[in-house]
Amino acid sequence: MSGALQNRSTASVSRRHDGPYPDRHNNKSCLSFAPPPPPPPPPPPPPVAREIQPQHQNWLMKFLRIKPAVTVLPFQVSRIRARREIVHVLREWRRYGMRDVVVDKAAGRVWARVGVKNSLNIRPVDFAIEVFTVLERGRKANLALARFTQEKGAKSSFDRVVRTLERVLDGKGLLVENEDMARSMKGVLGLS
Repeated sequence: MSGALQNRSTASVSRRHDGPYPDRHNNKSCLSFAPPPPPPPPPPPPPVAREIQPQHQNWLMKFLRIKPAVTVLPFQVSRIRARREIVHVLREWRRYGMRDVVVDKAAGRVWARVGVKNSLNIRPVDFAIEVFTVLERGRKANLALARFTQEKGAKSSFDRVVRTLERVLDGKGLLVENEDMARSMKGVLGLS
């Protein structure tokens, strides 16, 4: 009787496995059981663009109409080359105390900060750089503008970093030398 029960249980098991997988009880040459592959993971969310956040103004700064420091440098090279050169110089300055150089290529923005420990013993400062293409007569010219904005920290340190960067880039021949042209380019952003 136990043999009859055993045959019935085997038959009922083999009837249950009529799906996509081979019957493991009657077919000795079948492969091991494998579950279906998991579904692919969902695509990652698009990256969120970082915004430039000027220094928070307290009531005294608002009362005295003190604005965050902004400096503009005119370039006689394309926007991409100007951004690349700025990033190259800032990354070279890591050994002197420059920290957290972050680049957003699509938006043409660069963020960096001077760390607490630096070789010039200046106070820490966070700043952002936006690089724009200049249009001449409605067409892209081989000109660019870089706007440096102080986000947080000491204005004296910000001015020193921008002045030093300006000297380095001018030494490479990347900045516009004609004062009238530089002034008119800066006027596009409302700064002269």
